[in-house]
Parts: sequence; structure tokens; C-alpha cells
Amino acid sequence: MAPTSFPGVSSSPPPSNSNNDNTEDKMDDYERRWRERNSEETHKIALAAALARHNEIRERALGILQLEQLREEAEILRQKRIQTEERVKLETQRAMEQLRIREEENKARQIPQPPPRVPTPPPAIPPAVQPKQPDNATTSASQQANQPPPAPAPQQPSSSNASQTSQTKATPQGTIQQHLNQPNAFQPSQSQPIASQPPKQQPTVSDAIQKQAETPANQANQNPQLAQAPATATTAPQHPQNPSHTPQAGETSSAHTQKPQNLHESVDRYVTIHKNLKEVRKAIKERGEKDAQFKKKAGEMRRAITRSVGQLTGERGANKVPTDTIVAQLEASLGISTVLEAVHSQPYPPELVMASKPERGPQGTLNNGEHMPLLTIYLLNILAKSAIAQFCSEAGANPKTADPIGVILVSVFAQRRFSWRGRSLIDIVIAKFRILCPVLFGVRGNDKTEEGRAKLGWKKDQNGNWISEQEHNDRMTGLGAGYASICLRDFSKSQLFNPWPATNYWFSLASITCTRPDDTSSTQFVVLKAMIDNHTAHFLRIYGDMGVRALHVALEDFPHKAAAGNVAASSLQVLAAKLRRDTGLTLEVK
Repeated sequence: MAPTSFPGVSSSPPPSNSNNDNTEDKMDDYERRWRERNSEETHKIALAAALARHNEIRERALGILQLEQLREEAEILRQKRIQTEERVKLETQRAMEQLRIREEENKARQIPQPPPRVPTPPPAIPPAVQPKQPDNATTSASQQANQPPPAPAPQQPSSSNASQTSQTKATPQGTIQQHLNQPNAFQPSQSQPIASQPPKQQPTVSDAIQKQAETPANQANQNPQLAQAPATATTAPQHPQNPSHTPQAGETSSAHTQKPQNLHESVDRYVTIHKNLKEVRKAIKERGEKDAQFKKKAGEMRRAITRSVGQLTGERGANKVPTDTIVAQLEASLGISTVLEAVHSQPYPPELVMASKPERGPQGTLNNGEHMPLLTIYLLNILAKSAIAQFCSEAGANPKTADPIGVILVSVFAQRRFSWRGRSLIDIVIAKFRILCPVLFGVRGNDKTEEGRAKLGWKKDQNGNWISEQEHNDRMTGLGAGYASICLRDFSKSQLFNPWPATNYWFSLASITCTRPDDTSSTQFVVLKAMIDNHTAHFLRIYGDMGVRALHVALEDFPHKAAAGNVAASSLQVLAAKLRRDTGLTLEVK
């Protein structure tokens, strides 16, 4: 029976006949170890061997673990690479589709529009069978006795034309000849100058807000059936029967030479206000070059206001510190004469930056004199300029950020201490809207031409080139949202007065939606969407059911005036669907 082995000691092989000496030595060594199996040295040897084996297995396991971790990380990176490549591929496809859509839109805009169809003239009146041909004088007298008293005509025909008209009334052949000889309202006569013909469409701004009524002559020019009707059926004078007769200067319709009406009477005044504000900035700069102390103080105030406007957010209660800073700078400008006597030497008449000069207020009205400190006007201009810059930059990407800026603007310009003779200086802000976003004031133009882009407020870059369409749309989006945030403020529970009430929002909405199809532009659709989106609740809270009807016109009717494939116009219809989905607002008219 083989001897029993113990841990740490290898068992000896069976004895070999060829090497007896080695076998005996091994047996002696084995016996010695067997006797010393419980000694301390034997246990140390066994523990050392076990530790070495343990370390070997542990190192091998750690190596395998590291390899597995590397495999997992490599797999994760591979998945990320695949996802990134897929996203880049999809984004590239989307960009290419957008580019194709834009190219197709540009091609569609270049398609010439066919001229309007000339309406078919009314059929000739068949001759009436009369038993007896009365004379001209008797027939004219009987017809005048049977007809009701006509309305006063703006111009009486000449004696030769009157006699000719009576002759054509007397005989059936004259009635037919009258229709044959009558000139077409849509085609100029051969002998009549083309410049004297009225245009086919009136250049009016809005039928809904037009103040002056059309004259009978204008109605006859706009309606060809009225223009070609017999003289006995209209009160306006007919075209002369004599083809050699040319109309005089006084006979031309005043509506064709009349200037298009603007939304506000002071719309051109805002351009002058904007120029005057540049002079204010120039005067402050010149004064700063002469007085270093004034330059330092004015610069600190300007930077404080600009920095505070940039800190405005939509979080509740977070705008108190920036608002207090802005108000503190404006209040300091009103009383800074105790520190800088130079302000007293430069008073400024606020009427230069207002649409109209207000009368003196009652006794005790703040700033009731003829002037205000120049520095106060300058800081109000800085406030307006900083707010407009925020509208163009931040609100263009996120229109919701325009609301807190509009709240601060209205709250500052509504305070009596920053007003003149009880009237707000909000015209400083509106003048900047007039220059940067003219469509809010009824200005129209073609955004595909140089002149049209200049009218619509399209900006140029440093090289004198027009900015891209996307940049322009972002600017118009921010300005439209900013204008709505100023107009749609509720002052029913405030002691302050509303410097720019919601009626101005309604007028801007009407001036855009009442545009003729030929005069619409993508800029109008972009601005209109920005005015409505995120401001529907405020608008309906003020106007109620009439506001719903106005939204129907803006979101349902107005997009149909655009050319086919206009992306900006279709965004209004998408907004209507969004309102219907999120708020349940139905704009369909039953």
C-alpha cells in the first residue's frame, strides 16, 4: 500500500529497479517529511505554494476580465458609430430635401403670372319695336319725367355729349351704337394716352381699415359692368362718345393718383423719430468727448441697462433684480443734475421722439415742462435698442423668450415718471419696429427684388449682401413675437396706463391679412405666425369671439392668398391644426 501524501509534498513515484539508490534517498526524504508534516516549516511551504497558485489564477482572471471589458467598450463604440453614421445620413437627406423644396419654390416664383382675363362685354340690347318714332325733345322730356331724381353727378358732360346722349336714347339704333362706340374700361383708346387710363387694381392698404369711401367714378372704374352700363342707369358720367376727346387733368380719378393709406397716421413720423434718436446718440457722444466724467457715467448706465436686458428670463421672480437695475438707472438720469451740471445745459424736447406733441397736463403732472434731460431720452433709447436686439437674436430661435422682455418694456414705459406730460415715450420703441419690421405697419413689397427687400426690412451683412432667407425669417419671427408681447398686455388690474394697447395689434393683424394676393410676401406670413403663436390666449382674453373670427381669417383664409407651395403660408395652417389639437379651438366658420 502506497504511503499517504499530504498537502505541499509531492508523492514519490514507485520504486524502479534501475535506480535503487535514488529510490532510497527519496524514501528517506519522504519519511522525513511525513514525520515533519505538522511542523511550521511544512505549513509555510504549503501556504506559499497555495498563494502562488492563487495569484496565478487571479492574474489570469483579471486578464480575461480586461479583455471582456475592452470587447464591450469596442461594441459600444461600434454601435455609436453606426448610429452617428445613420443620423448624418438622415440629416443629409433632410437637408437635400429642403434644398430641393427651396429650389422648386424659387422655380415656382419665377413662373410668370398670366394677365387677368378681360371680362366679356354685355350683349347688345336688341332694338325695341316702336309703332311711332317720336322726336328727340319729346322723348327726352318723357324719360326725364318718368325717372326718379338722379343723384348729383361729380361732373356734367359737355353740351355736345349731352345732345348726342339724348339722340342715342331717342332711337333704338342709337342705343346699340352707344354700346358699340363705348370704350372698353380695360383697354385704352387709340387716341387716348395710355398714362391717363386708370390702373386695374386700386393700391389701397386694407379694405377693412380704409377711411375714405370710394367715389362713384372709382366704383365705375373698378366694376366694368357699371362702366359699360347705359347713362340712364348710373349717376356717374359716362366715357365721352367722341373718340377724339381726351380727358383733362381734372377728370382723372383721384383714387388712382392718391397715396396708399397707411395703418397709422404717424407711420412716416416713426422714420423721423428713428433719425432723431440717432442725433440723440450723436449728441451724447459729442458731450462725452468734452466731459470725461459725463462719458464715464453715461457709459456705466448704458452697460448696466444692456446687461440687465440680457439677464431677463421667463422664470417667475427672476427678473426683479434686472428690472430694479433698469429703473434705478433711469431714475438716476432724471436727478443726475446734482452730480453733473452738464445735463442742465443740454435739455431735450421730447416731442422730437413722439408721434404727436401732447398738451400740458394738469398741475402736478410729472415732467410737465418743455424739456427732459437728454440722458434720460438716451437711456430709454438704449433700453429699446437692447430689447429689440434680444428680440432679433434670442426670440428668433425661441419666441417664448420675447414675453418677459415685452413685459419689462411695457412696465417701464408705462410709469409716469418716465413719461412727458402724462404721455408715454413708447414711440421710441415703436420707431425701431417701424424700421426693422415694416410689415407691422402695412408696408408691402416683393421679397424677391432689391426694392422689395428694402421695403420689408431685409438686413444686409458687412459685405453689403442680403442675409440668408433663414436669418431673415428668424429676425422677423423674433420681432413679430416681441411686438405681440408688447401689445397684448392686460392693464385692467394695474394703476399704470397702457402705453401701447391691443388695438395696435388688431390693426397690424388687419393690415397683413387684408393684403391682396398679388402683394403677399413670405415675410408677412412669418411675422403673422410669430404674432399669433404663444399669444393666442392673451388675444382671445381681450377680444373674445371677435378674436376667434380674426384668427379664422389669419390662419384659414389668408394662407390661401399665397402662391402654391409657399412654406411660410402653410405654417399658418399647421398652427391652426396645433391650436385645434392642444386647446380644442375650432376656427371653422359654420
